[in-house]
Amino acid sequence: MMLALTITGAIHLLLALWLGPGAAAILGVCNGAVALLGRHHASRCGRHRFTLFAAGYLFLLVVVWWGAGTPVMFGLLAVVFAAAFAIPEIAGAILIFALSFYILTPYALPAFLLLTLLWLGLVRVTGRRRLLGWTYGAGFAIAVVTLLPILGLVFTANPQTLLMQVSGATFRSAIGLSLLTATISTAAVLLFGVPLAYAMVRHRFPGKRFLDAAIDLPILVPQTVAGIGLLLLLGPKTPLGGLLASVGIDVAGSTLGIVIAQVFVSSPFLIRSAMSAFAAVPPNIEMSAQTLGASPRSTFLRVVVPLSAGGILSGAVLCWARAISEVGSLMVLAYHPMTAPIFIYDIFTQYGLTEAQPASAILVILCLWLFLFFRWLRDPLRLAHGRSYA
Repeated sequence: MMLALTITGAIHLLLALWLGPGAAAILGVCNGAVALLGRHHASRCGRHRFTLFAAGYLFLLVVVWWGAGTPVMFGLLAVVFAAAFAIPEIAGAILIFALSFYILTPYALPAFLLLTLLWLGLVRVTGRRRLLGWTYGAGFAIAVVTLLPILGLVFTANPQTLLMQVSGATFRSAIGLSLLTATISTAAVLLFGVPLAYAMVRHRFPGKRFLDAAIDLPILVPQTVAGIGLLLLLGPKTPLGGLLASVGIDVAGSTLGIVIAQVFVSSPFLIRSAMSAFAAVPPNIEMSAQTLGASPRSTFLRVVVPLSAGGILSGAVLCWARAISEVGSLMVLAYHPMTAPIFIYDIFTQYGLTEAQPASAILVILCLWLFLFFRWLRDPLRLAHGRSYA
């Protein structure tokens, strides 16, 4: 071992002529530490694992030092890699860090997050669970397609431009309108869609199959087609739209029009989720409650709805998310007043991609935090109701 350290020191004395004494000294200390840690791993690991240790070290050498020209960073990463080699999660994350920040530089942070997530999902797959690893690895391609554009949008935005965008009154107004209309739309679907979902699950009536298929129709219809249909029904030159306008209710180009369009496109998510939740409640629970003296209305409100609260709230979260992201139908029915997605589209068409990115990033961050909050709220409610009615 002393001979190996002596040779390492001699090599770094020669490297000092090229790197300079300071960088060569730091690199020599780092490589000496790696050599000591390598000896430790060689005595405890088999030949196969020690080969992986050497391969990881060479990977850092090629990528960080020769590829990026940063020998000091190579030394530091090599020491951390060698020290954490017994912990696959950390050792692999160090190699992914080097790959992302020195090869995939334009997409460094999103690539690092996604590849680390993939690595953590695969590292513990052994033996008979290898099939799970293959399925996770294959399915992760969908996660990359989904998350990479969002992460790239958020992490490549300039914080100063984000602050400037937030300070704009027009953007704040658009954000406030989106939050307001999405909440009103979700409340409307809760009020009318949840009873429909219960009737679809518990009641048999003529035309049920047709209505069941019609519930999914807003998902199948293109957004612009939905906007045209709503405009033909509620526009100012239509009989129904003219009747509403005569009493002072304008649909096209109004907040009411935004809510109607959002209800149309988002209702299937809540109704379908509520139907699944109601179907999971055994009918004999309702019968037992009614035999004990509860009325059908009381049974529905005090037994069925609490037991289905988790599924209904999940559907409400999806309904709200779909409503706040609606663009296509609003471009036809109610372009003004502008919601946040319409505002971003308007900025993009007028000024281009660079100007639209900050507003897009802010909307993504806001929606993500609200979505996580609603998901966090859903689980305690579901557990509480499960304990109360178990």
